[in-house]
Amino acid sequence: MPDLMRGRLGPLFQTSVFMGVIMHAAATEYPWADELEKTVINSLATSFGLDFLLFKDKVGGEVNTINNVRQGIWATEAEKQRYEQREEYNSDPYHQHENYIATGQQDKLAHQAGELHDPYRNSTMQATEQRNLDHVISAKEIHDDAGRVLAGLDGVELANQSSNLQSTHETVNKSKKQSSINSYLDRLPNLISTHEASLSKDQARLESMPRETAEQQHKARVLEDQIRKTSGKISELKAIDPEQMRKRDADARAPYEQQINHSYYTSSTFLKQTATASGIAGLNMGTRQMLGLIMAEVWFELRAQLPLLLERLKNKFDLEAFLDSVNASLKGIWARVQARFHDFLIAFKDGVFSGILASATTTLFNIFAATQKMAVKIIREIWGQLVKAIKLIIFNPGKLGFVDLCKAVVSVLSVGVATVVGSIAYTHLLPLCSFPFGGELAAFASALVTGVLTLGLNYFMLHSAMALTLWTFVESIMPHAGTVREFQDINAELDNYLSALSQQEFNLDIDELALFTQELLSCNDELQINHILKKELDKRDVTLPFEMGNSGSTRSWLASLV
Repeated sequence: MPDLMRGRLGPLFQTSVFMGVIMHAAATEYPWADELEKTVINSLATSFGLDFLLFKDKVGGEVNTINNVRQGIWATEAEKQRYEQREEYNSDPYHQHENYIATGQQDKLAHQAGELHDPYRNSTMQATEQRNLDHVISAKEIHDDAGRVLAGLDGVELANQSSNLQSTHETVNKSKKQSSINSYLDRLPNLISTHEASLSKDQARLESMPRETAEQQHKARVLEDQIRKTSGKISELKAIDPEQMRKRDADARAPYEQQINHSYYTSSTFLKQTATASGIAGLNMGTRQMLGLIMAEVWFELRAQLPLLLERLKNKFDLEAFLDSVNASLKGIWARVQARFHDFLIAFKDGVFSGILASATTTLFNIFAATQKMAVKIIREIWGQLVKAIKLIIFNPGKLGFVDLCKAVVSVLSVGVATVVGSIAYTHLLPLCSFPFGGELAAFASALVTGVLTLGLNYFMLHSAMALTLWTFVESIMPHAGTVREFQDINAELDNYLSALSQQEFNLDIDELALFTQELLSCNDELQINHILKKELDKRDVTLPFEMGNSGSTRSWLASLV
């Protein structure tokens, strides 16, 4: 570096070098190997080791939703079979319903009076036009709607609500048939083109037709009538207003969807299924977390004992020494488990809450969009860490200051982020590892990714030079942080004092205390009050540091306190 540049950038260059040295030293002192081992073992024992035993993740989760079943995604086989075994569609009940007939009669009167509006064409129907009563959402679509079947609602009743009945021109109704309005409008241009092509052919045939005999003239008149009808169909189809037609469809579907959703999502079937799935997920998650900790403790004890065992037996195998070592290992494992029994219970409880919340969240997501297998696992892993973070924020069991609490929450959330990335890696690696022990290799690689990323994030956000500078700055802008910790300590001491004080026996009777209070209230002057107080003090055998009624003695005692 030139001297001039070194002179101008000297302080900045020195600061950068200094920060680099600090960062290198911190990175060197950080226990990378130990922390990586702990993280990988915990990940292998929980997220990637026990998941395949306790959880059978599938697309759409474990609870049926209206959205999912309409896509052919069923959570239970019983509901799927009930839908597949539904009765065949029969149009007669749909067109014989009393409201269908009554609506047709009302629209007939309005049509004859010239007051019937056709929203499909956004015009008033002429008395000469052929009128048909249309199911806006077709009866066939409602009959085959998996959401309607799941909710257990009658298709005939739903189809013949006034909101779903609309009079329109016969041409529109018959060309729409059993299709939905959106699909009908999608094929409408091709339908018009087909009629126009047919019209052109008929017109060309008409021009070339002979009219010499009566029979030839009759055939020409028949073709002319057909051309007139085709021309009328084209005119009516071109008169359709797609925007208004879609609006009418939306107006019909809104109450239809509302009834189906309300009926199903408030039903005992859905609530029971959701509660069962959440409960099972909670127990499985709690079991996974607890067994994961136990397996990790077993591994750490074996890792400590195996080198000693090999050292003792590498020269000469001794069965008694081998059995002694195994016995010592088992005792060490049991001691570890006993020592952390409370931690296991906490892990189980946290896992239960995490599993319940994860299952409920998955069900909620599936109401709007079907979740994939990977999404189900990611939601579960995120909630596993979120519960820990929420507990830290709300309860703060270590009575940490604000900055330390923030660090703890960041550390927990970083584990969640790393686990999510590891889960994604596992999902992509598993199909590639189709060879023997490929699944185990994918699990190990994913756990390794989780461990490395966890350490990297933790180090960067908590121990790096940049992070230390940031946390120091946050500490500096919160001058009350130390005071808060002092008040926390004072509050703890006060709790201990009050706890001890509450266990003291003051020999007070509630009735006596009420009588004593009444006597004080009935006093008219200070002399009477002093008399009653002195009487009560003598009764309780209480010795005062001053003489009652003697102002000089009282002042002397007060002066001694200063």
